[in-house]
Amino acid sequence: MRLPRLRVAAGAGAIALALMLAPAAASAFGDMGALHHHHWRGNGHGFRGHGTVVSLESSPYGPVLVVGGDGAGYDPSSPNADPAGYLYPAGSSLYGPSIDPLALGGFGHSYEPGCDATTEAVSVLEGGPETCAGAETDPTADWPALTTDGPPVAGSGVKPWLLGAVYRSDLGTFQVTYAGHPLYLFDPGPESFVGEDFFETVGPILYPWHTAWYLISPDGEFNPGPANLSVLTPQPGANYTDNVLGVEMLPNIGLPVGVPVAVYTFSRDRRWHSSCYGACARTFIPVTTVGAPTEQADVDTGAVGVMTRRDGSLQVTYHGHPLYIYNQEQPLVLGPTDIQSVGNGAGVTAFGGRLTLVSP
Repeated sequence: MRLPRLRVAAGAGAIALALMLAPAAASAFGDMGALHHHHWRGNGHGFRGHGTVVSLESSPYGPVLVVGGDGAGYDPSSPNADPAGYLYPAGSSLYGPSIDPLALGGFGHSYEPGCDATTEAVSVLEGGPETCAGAETDPTADWPALTTDGPPVAGSGVKPWLLGAVYRSDLGTFQVTYAGHPLYLFDPGPESFVGEDFFETVGPILYPWHTAWYLISPDGEFNPGPANLSVLTPQPGANYTDNVLGVEMLPNIGLPVGVPVAVYTFSRDRRWHSSCYGACARTFIPVTTVGAPTEQADVDTGAVGVMTRRDGSLQVTYHGHPLYIYNQEQPLVLGPTDIQSVGNGAGVTAFGGRLTLVSP
């Protein structure tokens, strides 16, 4: 929802106060040239209008996908609309969630997202009730879907063969995809990247969407920026009694170093090799990086490395072991600017393996 989101960006003190009050790549590509010249119809649902434009913008994370054309979410009656009547003006960042499966099966097919528009939840941090997804003009949508009435259009620098669309029955319309990743909005307006590395796992403090959110690169990969590793020390309420390794999430909400989140190894993996893909990677989210990882004090820099996943993304390793974050990690609020995570993924068994916290 737009107004609570503005409160998130307002500063760490207000965020922490709210938290303290809480109770303890194959993908759907299409022949875009042909689609622009022919009425396309699939599964009984057809395009009947203009295509949404996707463009590129420079960011602190490199070039990333943004809304192009006039913008998204035309609603001239809205008090939040800019003068052109678009809730999300051109330049608004586009994001993908780790919880959504890749959109496979062809251009325009029906799609079942992880981030849906039907389940409502309340968050101490952002308010609510809201749904994970919704239309661009829906004020109760946490992450509005980028929708389109026609075949999506590639702006300068965007690869048209990576653009696609899926039909969302929960929205009653088509959602734009890129390299199979359905695209979503969060922060309106250019040069705003608040949603980068946003972590929404479990309630009641956070919305329980069980996902991390990332900007999208021109090549169609999640762009998390350089992974920033740190050390989490034992605190009351944590599941660990010795220091453990963590990675920074929520870097743009006003806290000094974002929120350090515990990372894990997966017992089914081998050194320099991940066996966690598909549904496994939506539950145990790979810690990826664009550029070399960075390390805070007490992290063994010589142990930090990267390996290449099947989709070409770089997963961070520690002593050769691929690292993950748990999509149901619980936040641990320690003070106005001191928030970390509980480490409740330790010992979780699924997908033929077990999560283990990492000693730095």
